[in-house]
Amino acid sequence: MRLAIIGAGAAGLAAARALRRLRPDLAITVYEQYDRLGGRLLTGRRGGFVFDHGAQNLRAPTPELARLLASELPAADLRDIGLPVWTFDRAGAIAEGDPAMNAEPKWAYGAGLDTLGQLLADELDVRRDARVGSLRQATDDGRPASAPGSAEQSLAADRWSLLDTRGQPLGAADLVLLTPPAPQAAEIVAASELGAGPKQTLLAELARVVYRPCVSVALAYDRPVARPFYALVNIDRAHPIAWLALEHAKGPQRCPPDHSLLMAQMGARWSAERWAAPDGELAAEAASQAGRLLGEELHAPLWSDVHRWPYALPDGGADLAALNRAAGGLFFAGDYTAGLGRVHLAIESGWRAADLIDRALPH
Repeated sequence: MRLAIIGAGAAGLAAARALRRLRPDLAITVYEQYDRLGGRLLTGRRGGFVFDHGAQNLRAPTPELARLLASELPAADLRDIGLPVWTFDRAGAIAEGDPAMNAEPKWAYGAGLDTLGQLLADELDVRRDARVGSLRQATDDGRPASAPGSAEQSLAADRWSLLDTRGQPLGAADLVLLTPPAPQAAEIVAASELGAGPKQTLLAELARVVYRPCVSVALAYDRPVARPFYALVNIDRAHPIAWLALEHAKGPQRCPPDHSLLMAQMGARWSAERWAAPDGELAAEAASQAGRLLGEELHAPLWSDVHRWPYALPDGGADLAALNRAAGGLFFAGDYTAGLGRVHLAIESGWRAADLIDRALPH
């Protein structure tokens, strides 16, 4: 049996690792549209600085997640940031954060959070620069499947052809797990040859997920910027900045001595209104807003780096059970099924999908 996983983010890689353990007989191939791994586990590097443009830290609220980070994966470069996250409101008033939440460790890799993607992908068959545009379902003799999604359909008899965006074949599998953000998963479903009923169900469920866009701006300085917190989070979603982090608090590898590195992740409204603005303009305004928030002159960074996230954080989730029962041999995972953009939720959704796939296969 063959499984194709679309997307090498945290959900897809976690599912592949889990199924490699549960079903060593299953041939698993992960298809990733970019050259890099990890999805929102995106780390930039520039002139001795290391900065995380997407996910900012890792949480492990369950024993299973803690065991994954601390025991199952190499942990020599993993560290608890050790400083709290404080809050601020639309007026820029700063307050100490929730004591219970700050008591939980906030993990980071000194070399960057993309380390987690690399570790999860170790020994997996990952095809990079392989963008899946659509799926076509057929039986082993090449004829179209007669009843896609029907309960009577045998998984062993089905085959999914994976096509790129030009309609050229990328591969084939008996089962497919889609892990991109909901809008990208919907694009693949809409372009695929599925029965009208399953396609309509899937598209309706995926359409329930709305994402907040985010412009993420790294700002480097040639002087220390020290505070008693690691980051600030906006609690009313009404400030231009949604999250402001002292990236250098993640460890000495993050920037040269006596330098500082800030990460400003801008709010959804600010990001949407300025999405097409030049990078320099975005960085200048982000630095100005960060300076006002911290009460410090920050208008002249050494350099800045801008990244745009159209699908940064999901608001509201899709029903994982409804998605995974709509079409025979087709499965879904991603943090959008939990309604929050968190790496640990993406991992857990991958584990749930792996369990569903394991139960669907003959034993």
